[in-house]
Amino acid sequence: MRSNMRGAGAADRLPIFRSRLQGEVLARLLLGPARELTMLDLAVMLRTDLASVVAEVDRLARAGLVALRRGASGRLVARDAASPLYEPLARLLALTFGPAAVLGEEFGRLPGVRELHLFGAWAAHYASPDGGPPGDVEVLVVGDVDRVAAYDAAQESAARLGLPVHPVVRAREAWEGDGDPFLREIRAGPLMRVGRY
Repeated sequence: MRSNMRGAGAADRLPIFRSRLQGEVLARLLLGPARELTMLDLAVMLRTDLASVVAEVDRLARAGLVALRRGASGRLVARDAASPLYEPLARLLALTFGPAAVLGEEFGRLPGVRELHLFGAWAAHYASPDGGPPGDVEVLVVGDVDRVAAYDAAQESAARLGLPVHPVVRAREAWEGDGDPFLREIRAGPLMRVGRY
């Protein structure tokens, strides 16, 4: 199944959330495998100050969207999967702060990108969001793109998402041709075009 997400950057949908930081905090906790993070972990991941993260997490905990507990390393925060808002909020976050939005922003800065596609588990999840969000993010970058720059964009995306990002870089001729069995496999599976190029 193919779907298309054109121009779906997080900033376009920001008014839905109180702040960009709120959306980023929720995305780290609700998207991907269940995990507990310290406030400092979140601040480092989001490249922001600890006080802002603590204030945002406290608001979210009061709203019943995240769960807090004390651990040996300080206060720990995790998603509250029992909340009736968890599933619909996770779907909304996938669209606004999830892999498609982040990859579109990070890879969209690279010269030479002609097409960008999510494939594999996340492409399937966007098409049918039943069950929890997957872990790894697989992205196909089509165009005349410097591989080092593509891997740098993948690392930036992984840092923002808190999920591993695996890029596959191919020239347009290879993507449009039929000679690469791996690309045939990607085309046969779930595929989601990201961004405008």
